[in-house]
Amino acid sequence: MSYPLLGRVRFPKLKDAEQHSFNLSDIKVSIELNSVLTKWGEQENFPDNINIFDREQYQHDGDSIGYHSYFRTRWDIKGTVLRQSEKSHIYVNLAIVKGSKDLNFFIPEQLRDTIKSENQKRFDDDSYYLNVTALREFQQVSINDTDYLFYVNDIEYCATADSQDYVWITPITENHYLQFTFGVTNNTEVRDHLETVKDYCTSIMQTVQIDFPEWVEREKAAAASVSEGTHQIAAIEPLVWKREADSGSYLDFRREAAEKAKQTEEQDNTNC
Repeated sequence: MSYPLLGRVRFPKLKDAEQHSFNLSDIKVSIELNSVLTKWGEQENFPDNINIFDREQYQHDGDSIGYHSYFRTRWDIKGTVLRQSEKSHIYVNLAIVKGSKDLNFFIPEQLRDTIKSENQKRFDDDSYYLNVTALREFQQVSINDTDYLFYVNDIEYCATADSQDYVWITPITENHYLQFTFGVTNNTEVRDHLETVKDYCTSIMQTVQIDFPEWVEREKAAAASVSEGTHQIAAIEPLVWKREADSGSYLDFRREAAEKAKQTEEQDNTNC
């Protein structure tokens, strides 16, 4: 049984989660995660040995920051046992992010500014996103002797389901950081239980262990000597986008976008 029997909202049992271990160029990362638990798909297979210095594996958007997902999974959030259908879903994405050589992510200000810049660039796309509040609850947390930056993104999409994302970020070299993203489909079924979802994702993050080789510890020490003697990162004000349709009401625009998405899906199914 992968889900508990009791509860108004039920998640995959943490005690049933498998330990997934990754060797990222001698940086050892482990996390306890359930495999895909949804009727919509199967668990992808990902390599557990990754050369983080291989530039070809990173996806770029025409700038110096590149992303490589090294593990993804998805789970249903279920209601009471008497209710058969799922309430929502949690998407999990573990990614390595590569910066340019002039960046040093072990320097707190440079990591903070990069995160802010990346969120700004992502959500400036008004063809894909509507109302967005990014970098909410921005704070520094410690998990198993490793410091992370944590924040929440509230996202309204033009034509797909809205989401609330919980993001943890930690640097692993001068030019790389890890990004752990848990995204919950934010619908009316789960909206009153978002704090419970966040607590569940936080519990999973408590299983993360990162062991650094000696050469990374030397990079950390060198950065600490030039970062004004502080490891604390200043707070960031949330980034907020408020978007309305050019014509008609906001709800009309949302309805039209959903209808277009449905028509496109029906047309694709017909072509198949």
